[in-house]
Amino acid sequence: MKKIETLHKLLQTITLLFLFPLVAFSADPPGIPDGWSDGYVYGNGIRIHYYRAVPAPSKPVMVMVHGITDNGLCWTTLTWKLQNDYDIYMLDARGHGLSDPFTPADNQETLVKDVVAFVKAMKFEKPILMGHSMGAATVMRVGAGYPDLARFVIMLDPFVSRPGGNTGAGPRIVVRNTPATAQTAPAIQTKNQTPDTQASKNLSVNMSGDPETLVKQNNYCFEDLIALGRKQNPKWNNVDIIYWALSKKQYHGAYTQEGWQAMSGTMQTGDALARITVPALILKADGSPETRKANEDAVKDLPKISLVHIDGAAHNLHHDELERTANEIHQFLYKQNQL
Repeated sequence: MKKIETLHKLLQTITLLFLFPLVAFSADPPGIPDGWSDGYVYGNGIRIHYYRAVPAPSKPVMVMVHGITDNGLCWTTLTWKLQNDYDIYMLDARGHGLSDPFTPADNQETLVKDVVAFVKAMKFEKPILMGHSMGAATVMRVGAGYPDLARFVIMLDPFVSRPGGNTGAGPRIVVRNTPATAQTAPAIQTKNQTPDTQASKNLSVNMSGDPETLVKQNNYCFEDLIALGRKQNPKWNNVDIIYWALSKKQYHGAYTQEGWQAMSGTMQTGDALARITVPALILKADGSPETRKANEDAVKDLPKISLVHIDGAAHNLHHDELERTANEIHQFLYKQNQL
């Protein structure tokens, strides 16, 4: 019986390698996708770390800004859908990824100024700004406060309110191919392929807390984080799960109440949406008819703002509904470029 079980496991392994020839195994956390690079700039008093997709110097520049506890690599699958048409840079926000931490001097303007400082340090002319969640609020405020900086602004599931209303925060692996080519991410450790483990059930991921709590998250077992991500997000591509897990091990955000106020204060957008003067797109998560109507009412008198709800998507809509999200972005940018 034991020999039969061993043979069965061997056949399973051979089958996986046949079906997924790009799969490789490693004891290390994942690196970056093939053809990508990364670097730093110094801006607004810190080192800002960024990733660059396959270089496309003749294409329009796009700068992506992620949400709380994520990192720049959390944009990977969406970037693969866009990188043939845009020169894409994905930031690690302050306190996230490999960028420097928050400082005692930071406030609710800091993350906004970080994006402006990055664009100026890189000498970009009119980049497209895209953000998700906290990053969406950030680029919304950049668009409002620095009207000459961006060409277009794209916001994935920000909080929206009517002008004058209340505001608030609201493996190497085979992946799905883009229409043009197969894309691969580097190797990760993956000794346990089960979708759930007892250890993962006991994990919690916090946006804020005392230093001991946040550092404890950085020490979570990588495999357990992946198991947790798969359990919580069954619609996500494996690559999204992997980089989500990596981002939680890297997150070094708000160790103090002041740091948390600086970060969460970024999402106090006020009337920023109404002050954006360039064409802008909001992609919102699915919601009840009442929620959709409230979102639509919030932008109905803002001619520069287009709003689309992504059916079937939760807050991480670019992971839940990747194809639809990418198509809406393509259509918006194509339409603007035809005007």
